[in-house]
Amino acid sequence: MAERKLQDMRILVVDDDPFILKTLERTLLKAGVSKLICTDISSHALKYLSSRLEPVDILITDLNMPDIDGIELIRYVSELSHPVALVLISGEDERILATAESIAKERSVNVLGALQKPINAPLLLEMLSSPELVNNVRSRDVLSSDLANELRQAIKAKHIVPFYQPQVCAHSLNVVGIEALARWHHPERGLIPPNWFIPLAEKLALINELTELIYQQAIADLATLHQQGWRIQLSVNFSAQCLAWLDVPERLQQALTSHKILPKYLTVEVTESLLSQDLATSLDILTRLRLKGLGLSIDDFGTGFSTMEQLKRIPFNELKVDQSFVHGATHNHVSGAILESSLNLAQKLDITTVAEGVEDQADLDFVKQLGCQRLQGYLFAKPMPMDELCSWLSQYPH
Repeated sequence: MAERKLQDMRILVVDDDPFILKTLERTLLKAGVSKLICTDISSHALKYLSSRLEPVDILITDLNMPDIDGIELIRYVSELSHPVALVLISGEDERILATAESIAKERSVNVLGALQKPINAPLLLEMLSSPELVNNVRSRDVLSSDLANELRQAIKAKHIVPFYQPQVCAHSLNVVGIEALARWHHPERGLIPPNWFIPLAEKLALINELTELIYQQAIADLATLHQQGWRIQLSVNFSAQCLAWLDVPERLQQALTSHKILPKYLTVEVTESLLSQDLATSLDILTRLRLKGLGLSIDDFGTGFSTMEQLKRIPFNELKVDQSFVHGATHNHVSGAILESSLNLAQKLDITTVAEGVEDQADLDFVKQLGCQRLQGYLFAKPMPMDELCSWLSQYPH
């Protein structure tokens, strides 16, 4: 399936400020957008959003509207049968804007970003060029099709493969690890985003098979890297459903042994918000992983609701700060404060720290200043398949 360009997408802009509305209209038209709808009435926006014949691809909306506010619009967007990417704008306090963004993400809305007024036009266009936007538009076709059988076949045929994103040492910038991320290149639909096929795998009770497929290949690839002289670590994500899989410690140990990899080179990542499900079983499995010498990382730290309790209960030896608190933290004092407190907490508990979402020099300088130990993000490399990773490693200057 060919990628759709921004110029071909239908964009809806909602703002009751005539000046802002006109500014956004000029910016988007100048960028080549031809399917543009602008309105200063939120109730009119609902009509456009509900259209199936001419579905909206992107909604750019002000939070503070007189009839239907932005939070209500977020709720409406989350209930649509087709996905709509979202950009939030507001003249309100940045914490209100950040909270609205969190609400949208909790409702599984594809949030491209949030902007305070006056609008930064280049930053808006950067958000609209996000790879996530392409994923969102492609998802419309995914939703209208029965992917269940295709997913089963893709797992069976090993068409879902690990991509790897490097992690570097904050001090030396040497590569110290890689994170394995599942990717599905559909022969007709192109790249299907993991935020669609992974929930589907969970719904179809295929997540254990998918996870095993990824970690088996990733461990084999790690063995290859070690043979080439790259003695780096591997991180693999585990779903909450996998934490009810009582023999997972033995399975992982067996896979490592078959490739002559020491357990210390493998870290299992679990998202903190998922750990409340069947806690006793999860504690059993996670503790046994640590007893066998594997690393244990709490992923997306700061996005759950029981952070401190999880750190107390579970023997994590790594903490990954979510990218939403890392990228742009120098310009957002709330994100900066959360980032700093998270890193300070980890340091006091003698837990290794990883910052996700390091995308520019400002992010790099800030997390290094705060004492973060490992870094991951587009500033260094995007996720890539094994052959590209080997090429990237051979050319990496550190």
